[in-house]
Formats: sequence, C-alpha cells, structure tokens
Amino acid sequence: MNKPLLSVSLAVTGTLLGILNYFLKPAPDEKLLQEYAQNMANSTEWQGRIAPDFELKTTRGERFQLSENVGKKIIVLNFFATWCGPCREEMPELNAYFNAHKTESFLLLGIDAEEKQDRVDAFLADLKIDFPAGVDAGTIQKQYGVSAFPTTVLIGVDGKVQFYEAGALANAEVAFDNLLSKNHQLLQSGRIISPEEYRLQAQKQPALPVRRSAEKPTAEEDDKLDARGKRIVARMDCPCGCDKKVKGCTCSTSNNIKKALSSEDFKDKPDDEIMKSLNKRFCSGGM
Repeated sequence: MNKPLLSVSLAVTGTLLGILNYFLKPAPDEKLLQEYAQNMANSTEWQGRIAPDFELKTTRGERFQLSENVGKKIIVLNFFATWCGPCREEMPELNAYFNAHKTESFLLLGIDAEEKQDRVDAFLADLKIDFPAGVDAGTIQKQYGVSAFPTTVLIGVDGKVQFYEAGALANAEVAFDNLLSKNHQLLQSGRIISPEEYRLQAQKQPALPVRRSAEKPTAEEDDKLDARGKRIVARMDCPCGCDKKVKGCTCSTSNNIKKALSSEDFKDKPDDEIMKSLNKRFCSGGM
C-alpha cells in the first residue's frame, strides 16, 4: 500500500473509531459535569489570590504554619481522603516529585479531610509516602474552597496561589516544573514576600464566597428527604472514613450527600447505584 493511500486509510479508521466511541461511550453524569464546571470556576477565582494562612500539626507531630514558610519555599498543598480512589492513584506521582525536588526550596504538604489519625497513618504507610501530612478538622478545607478530592494548590514565593486544580494529577512535571523554575528565579533575585507583608495582605484579603455545595444542609433540607433518601442515609457508610453512616455524620461530605438526596431527582435508580454515584461525585477523578 502506498503512503498516500495508507494515510487516507488511517484517517478514515480514526474517524470511524471516534464516531463509534462517541455513540458507545456513556453520556457523562449531569451532576458530575456541574461539579467539574464548579472546580474550573474555583481554579480561575483562586489564581493570583494571597493564600489563606493556616496552622496544621502533621502526623509526625511537627507544627506547620504557612506564614512561617511562605516566601522561603514553593509550597504545594494536596487535599486528599483515604477513601478517594484518585487520591490514592496520584500519591506515588506526588511522592516521587517531592523526593526529586525537596532540596530545591520545595515543600509538599498533604492535608487529609477530617478522618481519624490511625486511618491516615495506615494510608500513608501503605503507600510509603515521604512528604509530611496532617489531618484537617475542616477549617483549612473551607479556607481554600475545597469541595472535591483530590485538590492541589501551589503557593508561590510571592504568597499567591499560582495553581489550583481539582482532580488527580497524572504528570507532576507538567503541572509544576514551569512554576518551580519561575519561582526559583524570584527567590534568587530576592523578589519574594516577607512574612510580615504576607500576614498583612492575608488579613486584608476578603474570603471567597462559601460555595453552596460546601454548606451544611439546613434542618428544613433534612426534612425534605423522602423515604428513599432516609433509607439511603441510614444504609450508606460515610465516605469521610469515620465509623458512622451518612445519617449520623456531620462532615462536609455527608452534608453534601444529604443535600443532594433532598434536592435532586434520582428517578427510578436503585439505591446502590445512587450511593455509588454520590460517592464518586465528591471524589474528583479524570473525565
């Protein structure tokens, strides 16, 4: 077969495969699409904002204060949960990147979503994670507008958010290399923010509006649960990693699930399918 004919054949085959994939691939869940759209909006809104200050005790017993490290290092925050599949999948990639760059004024900090200490310790040990991590009671997650896991935030030596991404990172080099290079140049030229100036700017900057999806459902919304909704929250294990069912837990994840059940129409889907869908919605993977 000559080259022109081969090229045409490959092009036609590719087109046919694309058409076949379009018709065979299940349509994306509408609520998932809304979550991804919200995550994209979060990313845009956070670009260039002064990162909120916070304090976190790591699983190693060390105290981390952002205002004591900003301006000295490029800091990456990774918000994760042990029950989140994409979080587990991206951990080896993040860990390898941390080990490759930890001597270059680079810090990666894992921030777990309101889980029990022993569960987080086991998760980190199982994956042989070297970077520091701590358990957030929900405050830091709220400060950074995190509504899905994993979410990764890069804070530059200017104290500003330079990268905000919900969803698992497949390639840390692609995500971070250029930003590391630019921030290293700022470090070398002394164009950094001082701890004093950072604290001043962080105090002055207004917080972003709280997302409706991250709010706690009102008592009225809880009362809207129909018989199926009440049955599901009584059966469904809370994805946050605690020992409670969704009905008895007050974490942001269970609150989001209750709100969805009280306000959305799941038609005639089986309970198990609804529970699986709700679990997936609050753990961001690839599209």
